[in-house]
Amino acid sequence: MIKNYFKIAWRNLVKNRTYSFINIFGLTIGITSFLLLALYLVDELSFDRFHKNASRIFRIVEDQITPEGTETKVAATGYMVSQSALTNIPDIERVTRIASFRRLNIRNTENSNVFYETFTLANEGFLTTFNFEFLEGDKSSALSKPNSVIITKETAEKYFNSIHVLGKILIIDGDSSLYKITGVLQNFPSNSHLSYNLLFSESSITNDGFRNFINSDWNSGMFSTYLLLHDKADPHKIETKINKLVMDNSTGVNNIKRNIVLQPLKDIHFKSGDIEGVARLGNITYIYIFSIIALFVLLIACINYMNLSTAGFASRAKEIAVRKVAGASRQSLVSQFLSEAFTITVIASLVALVFVKLALPRFNLFTQKNLTLGLHTDYRIWLGVLVIMIFVGLISGIYPALFQSTLKPLQLFKSKIKISSGNLSIRRSLVVFQFTISIIMIIATCVVYLQLKYVSSKDMGFKKDQLVVVDINSGKIRRGAETIKAEFSKLPQVTDVSVSSRVPGEWKDIPNVRVRGEKIQNVEGENMYFLGIDDQFLKTFQIPLTSGRNFSSGSLSDSSAVIINEFAAKQLGITSPQEQIIEFPGETPLFVRVVGIVKDFNFQSLHDPLAPMILGFQNNPIQSIDYFTARVATGDISKTLATMDDILHSIDQNHLFEYHFLDKQWDLFYREDQIQETIFIIMALLTVLIACLGLFGLATFATQSRIKEIGIRKVLGASALGITSLLSKEFIRLIAIAIAIASPIAYFFSKEWLHRFAFHISISWWIFALVGIGVIAFAILTICFQAFKAAVANPITSLRSE
Repeated sequence: MIKNYFKIAWRNLVKNRTYSFINIFGLTIGITSFLLLALYLVDELSFDRFHKNASRIFRIVEDQITPEGTETKVAATGYMVSQSALTNIPDIERVTRIASFRRLNIRNTENSNVFYETFTLANEGFLTTFNFEFLEGDKSSALSKPNSVIITKETAEKYFNSIHVLGKILIIDGDSSLYKITGVLQNFPSNSHLSYNLLFSESSITNDGFRNFINSDWNSGMFSTYLLLHDKADPHKIETKINKLVMDNSTGVNNIKRNIVLQPLKDIHFKSGDIEGVARLGNITYIYIFSIIALFVLLIACINYMNLSTAGFASRAKEIAVRKVAGASRQSLVSQFLSEAFTITVIASLVALVFVKLALPRFNLFTQKNLTLGLHTDYRIWLGVLVIMIFVGLISGIYPALFQSTLKPLQLFKSKIKISSGNLSIRRSLVVFQFTISIIMIIATCVVYLQLKYVSSKDMGFKKDQLVVVDINSGKIRRGAETIKAEFSKLPQVTDVSVSSRVPGEWKDIPNVRVRGEKIQNVEGENMYFLGIDDQFLKTFQIPLTSGRNFSSGSLSDSSAVIINEFAAKQLGITSPQEQIIEFPGETPLFVRVVGIVKDFNFQSLHDPLAPMILGFQNNPIQSIDYFTARVATGDISKTLATMDDILHSIDQNHLFEYHFLDKQWDLFYREDQIQETIFIIMALLTVLIACLGLFGLATFATQSRIKEIGIRKVLGASALGITSLLSKEFIRLIAIAIAIASPIAYFFSKEWLHRFAFHISISWWIFALVGIGVIAFAILTICFQAFKAAVANPITSLRSE
């Protein structure tokens, strides 16, 4: 019986090739889009959840509040907080500490491979708390002994061209110790917030100064700390106990109130936006948006099938009538129509899986993920694919099946079923729904595109193009900075060069300083950002000096001078720089003179508002220089970079040349937005394509059902344009209704999205007008092909066929 259902379904599919193609193509696009977005969403939602004890692992977060009420959250704490907690709180099973220091030259003893790596310590609890895949070594002891180091598979291949490296030695420049490789980790998964190239054992630091420091360290904020709790332990009670330990043992720093909070490991990816210095954050809003988009694209494809099936019912009326007269039950008819829906769905799903496989490399490239769909993919993904196939088959087929099985045989024999022209039918409602979603997607895409175009073209207050930023990675380079600047300046392609502690668009933390002036009377002062710069910084970055003077090259007195931006000048009540004294309060207050005011410039992304900025001279006591920045002319940049590398090596033979172009660094601020824009564009185009395919099918059925009427109208003198207009106006009215519904919805969500930016475009009326006209024009072209074909046909042929 079931075999016969699918045999008849196949015959109907082959017989009606055009409509079968429309249905299969629409469902294929819908399922492909859904699967790609589903893989992305599953990866995001699985962040840090692959650990066996993920539900029992918590990260320590310090909530710090100043006397003025300024709140700062940091995911780090002092050594003794975790060590004392492990000793005194029985509900804590294990503690993991990680501390990252500066980057160092690290090499091996077997070849000349030298790399610049972050020196990161971890205690022995790291490998037993987390379940990262261990390729070689004993995870229970790999980080327990001094001078031990574990490395990833990628790092092993980088240093030794092999992953079988147990017992091999790594050397750190400036350190006489030899570090033995005791373990090799599989590369960290892309859906982990933790990722390191090398991890040195915490016990490797054996000098008395460090040991004495950590044994009394309750406040440093040096260690990222994770706790593995025992089963059924109450995190809130443990928080209370840790806070008591901190209160009893820690001395207050600048009267800052500290509160320890345990953050669940599973919450880190999406709920760390208010924690300082945390990278690779997820955005739960995007998860909601992409989930809705994925479902809507799939639903639009299903609606196409429903519409085309019910609209094409007229051509199968006699077949169904004969079946009913022959004794077919309603149940058997429903089964027949569902089998047709499942046949088309299975075909579409198989084609979609091929499309997904082909699309994944490019999809991974722009989402920066490592998504796969194959035999080794998590079985839950394949189970989800099966559920989607069943879901699509049911949703697509259930309404046509129930509708077509309810009519009586006599009604079916007597007349054809025509598309109704009264109030909105279910089919019309579905068309309106399809185009409403499509129009919302297109408007959202336009807003995202215009905002990102605005972001890329907005005047940032400085010129970021053609700026090469070179890292200062050693004391020798830092001490020889003036010599290096002079040599850089001699290069024909280099027009300007400067040194600074940070650069606009900084990916590291920009330090804050407390600042007091005559207008700021509170003891602690106001928070302002701080950059250490030289006398060439303003010229190199082309930042206008609005009043006062720049720093003087080689001036010793300017070490106590600062330049402020307009925002800081306003807060400090300074209208004209006349060497007013401002204070950096603290245990040892620092007094400096304001010698200049610069125009406000965006040193952070446009997601963030302008902020007060203090520019200190390069030999300031707050932060040393960290970068060279050179403005280079277009031309043979690779040759210029090679020469710059040679200049650095002439000062420090072991220095590794690291550089980037500043405009590329700024692009990374908007990487997430660009991913969203790309997905929006693709999904908007696909939803319109699927909706118009459905519209094409409906228009075809509409013209076929009115073929006799069209013939009579032509005989009576109706023009081709008039007949085309007659057949099109019903669909145009439905699209107009969709535009009216979609516009306010799209406006609301677009406005909410724009609030993520401190600087953003305004949503203009012409966006809605342009999208509306464009959708109507596209729909008219889709409809008119069939309508015009019917309008110019010979009326004698259509009347004779009746």
